[in-house]
Order: sequence, then structure tokens, then C-alpha cells
Amino acid sequence: MQHESINKLLMEQSVELVRAIYVGPDGIARGKAFRPDSLDEILESGIGLTQAQASVTVFDHLPAESQFQPVGEVRIRPDASTFQVLPYLPGHARMLSDIETIEGQAWELCPRSLLKTFLNQLSEQGMVIRAAFENEFTILKNVNETWQPLEKLNCFSSAAMDIASPYVLPIISALEKQGVLVEKYYPEAGHGQHEIPVRHQAGLQAADQQVVFKETVRGTALANNFRVSFMPKAAPDSAGNGCHIHFSLWDSSCEKNLFFDPAGDYALSETARYFMAGILKHAPALMAFTAPTTNSYKRFVERCWSSCYVCWGPDNREATVRAASGFKGQEAATVNLEFKPSDPTCNPYLALAGIICAGLDGIENKADPGEPVLTDPALLSPQERQSLGLAGYPTDLGAALRALEQDEVLRTGFGESRIADYITMKRAEIEMIDSLGKDAEQSAYLFRF
Repeated sequence: MQHESINKLLMEQSVELVRAIYVGPDGIARGKAFRPDSLDEILESGIGLTQAQASVTVFDHLPAESQFQPVGEVRIRPDASTFQVLPYLPGHARMLSDIETIEGQAWELCPRSLLKTFLNQLSEQGMVIRAAFENEFTILKNVNETWQPLEKLNCFSSAAMDIASPYVLPIISALEKQGVLVEKYYPEAGHGQHEIPVRHQAGLQAADQQVVFKETVRGTALANNFRVSFMPKAAPDSAGNGCHIHFSLWDSSCEKNLFFDPAGDYALSETARYFMAGILKHAPALMAFTAPTTNSYKRFVERCWSSCYVCWGPDNREATVRAASGFKGQEAATVNLEFKPSDPTCNPYLALAGIICAGLDGIENKADPGEPVLTDPALLSPQERQSLGLAGYPTDLGAALRALEQDEVLRTGFGESRIADYITMKRAEIEMIDSLGKDAEQSAYLFRF
């Protein structure tokens, strides 16, 4: 968006504060706000930020081992093309931002800049990724000064839609006023759990849209006197909140779906199979980014639609990668892959960058994804799973971090410095969670994301 258009909207909408939002490696949307009359200056020079801020945990704790301590500056640089007046919060607007050096170069720990690097790698091969983040979240109401699930009705229940309508409709309205196209809505299996799938976007816009989605859902809830939680497993007796990532590769003109081949098994092209194989190969390490909290691993329970074993299958919702069938008459446009072991605490830029990194490794090596699994892997005997080579997921975040530490492809693709700092930050988070006792996860994750 041009400066003149932004200034016009600032005046017409009586905006008092503009947020420059970035998402740190910890997955939390952070930022600084400025007054509208500073717009030109901020777009030119950015906003000051200590380097150390990109290394803090969800507890705002800076590990002593981090290579970035409170010495040295970077800049929050808003992207004018992402400007939006917030429909759920009068007087506020938002721009998504990169983190740059004081010289104006991409900073080594900026997740948004990392994703741009991988998108450029795709572009060099004549490819574009289209993706959508499919979020589940819990709606909570205030009951005697405690936050309780809105209802405990059935998955896809029409009765649950009735109860949730006053909560869901303002969210949908706010999303669409910002250009986010809502495709569907339905109650999910957990207590108070709901899902609003949105239309896929190309490249950077897909990850940006995920930030806008979560900011809007949370902000609209607060504006309407309820709360939402994106916590992966907020209650042990209820289904957890996932954030499944749907994606497909297209040619540079976005006219041809490179994952679709009508002659291929399940209408999948060789490119789709190679890309999927790379993701399966690197799945344990990739989960350090897509399931990045200690709570994430409590969601991976057998026969709970979350997936638990590294495998793929056509329309298999208990597989790591689901080969999603296309819609009749639209197969060429709608065949895609879905990555299941991901939740809404992930940083979408790191998650999508990781998927591209792993997938490109599969393409480069023409990797084989193996045979599809045509049943819930949990229904197979341990011997059958072993014969098929189906490994279980990392048991906890620590195990995923160890897999990341040993994954040469992701370490090289992301950069050793970024990986080292991320692992340091996450291990400090684990240590803090462990030291604070059984309620630490609830207080850390319930409303923080």
C-alpha cells in the first residue's frame, strides 16, 4: 500500500496508534506502536529493538547462554503492504514487520526474512508455494471469575454452532474486513473447540495471513468479552488444538499445480512424492518448529486425530502427511498435502520455511516416501509398524530439539547460528517449565499465543 493511501486511511479511520508487529522465534507476536504522524519516519528508519529480544523465551527470560545479550541494536521495519486498520479495536492499525540490522539488511534471526530466503530458492526453480494454516482454538467464557469452555457438545454439532454464533460471527466479520477469506466454520471435537479454515495464499502472504488470523481471533474475543486459547492441549480430557498446514507447489505463474498428476497414484505427481518424502525424512527435526512447546507433545495421543507415527496416506488423518484428495471437477486446483503435527504455537514463518527446506531436500534427492498407510497406524501391531518402518514422533520437545541438532539439512538451510540460538532458547523454556511445577504450562501457554 502506498504512503498516501495509508495516510488517508489513518485520517478517515481516526487511527491513534499503529502497531509494528513481528513474530519472534518463540512464536509470540510482539511489537511496538507509534503515532500516525511518525509514519514516514518509521517506514524509512524502523523502530529500535535490542538484539536480545529475539532470544527470549515465552517467559521473557533471556538465557545466559544466548549469543545475543542486551548489547547491540536491530530495527523493526514495518512492511507497508501489510497495513490494516483493526476492525475489532477502534483507533488501532497494524503492519507486519521484518527485523533488520541498523544498516537495513535482513537480520540473521528474523523469521520472516528466513522464509523469504526459501521462497527465493523455490522461485529460482520456477516454483511458488501456496499454503494455508488451519487453526483449531478454544472459546472460553467467564464463569465466576474463571475461564471455562463455551460448551461441551459434539464435533460438528449444530447445537454447538447455535451457542457459538455470537462469538464466531464477529471473528469472521473482522477477518473478512482485513481481506482474509473464510472458507468454512465448524465446531471441533474438544470442549469449546472451533475451527475456521481460510483460503490459501502464495508464499509470504500465507504466513502473514496466519499472524493476522491469530491476532484477529484473539483481539475480537477480547473486544467482545470472551477469550480464546490456542494452547495445544489445554485440558487432558479434551482434544487438543492443532494447526494443520496445507500446501502445494505451483509453477511461477501460479497456473499449474505441480503436485497434481491425473496419472499418478492418488493423483500425486513425482514432485509431490519427492517433496513429501523430504518432509517425512526430516519430520522429527521439523517438529521442533511446528510443535514448539512442551505442551505440544501432550496432543499427540493415539486415535485422537492428531497423528503419532511418521507416515503418509491418502486422506489419512492419522498420518504425518495426508494426501488430500481434490474436489470433483477441480482436482487440478485442489490436490494438496497436509502436514498434521503442527499447532498454533508455531511461528508460521519458521514452520513454512522448515517445510520448504525439507521438501526441497526431497526433490533434490528424488526421495521415496514409501508405501502409503491405508489405516490408522495405531491399529497396527508394533511388529507391523516396525515392518513398515513407522517411527513414532519425538516424545517431547527435548527429543525434537535433539533431532534438530542432528539434522544437517535443516541446520545448514536455517544457518548454524539461528539453530543454535533457537535450541538454547527452547531448552531454557523447558527448564523454566520444569522448575515451576505442574501449573506452569497452563499459565505459560493458555493465553500467551
